[in-house]
Amino acid sequence: MQSLSHVNIVSYWGTEASAKYLTIFMEYVPGGSIATMLKKFGPFNERLIRVYTAQVLSGLDYLHSHRIIHRDIKGANILVDHGGVCKLADFGASKRLELITNAAEQSLRGTPYWMAPEVIKQEPYGRQADIWSVGCTVIEMGTGRPPYSQFKSQVTV
Repeated sequence: MQSLSHVNIVSYWGTEASAKYLTIFMEYVPGGSIATMLKKFGPFNERLIRVYTAQVLSGLDYLHSHRIIHRDIKGANILVDHGGVCKLADFGASKRLELITNAAEQSLRGTPYWMAPEVIKQEPYGRQADIWSVGCTVIEMGTGRPPYSQFKSQVTV
């Protein structure tokens, strides 16, 4: 992540390891997440959804051009600075496409409400799964709730 640089991706600056801790140094984004904003202000209007979606897709296009899939796009993992700039964050589930070669690497990664059907079914997937998650995030921004939240179980195969 240290080699990546894009306005819509949280910058990673490095790590420091000690006997007890691993400290990760990243860009501070003071505005909080889209999920936090939804809880505080409720669903977004269409104009704001368009602006945020365009920024998320710009950051995702950059990641995908570097053959990286995020695998956990959702409101909680999109931070917004005080200027209204969205930044993709939380790359704990991300992977380089060439490293996703076996079933173990294509297992459930992400958060079920935002997962593409092929991810839930544990079938081969790639960049398209991130695009599905962006669509789910658009629903989240417009309704203030995760998609499919009316169902009691998050995963039904």
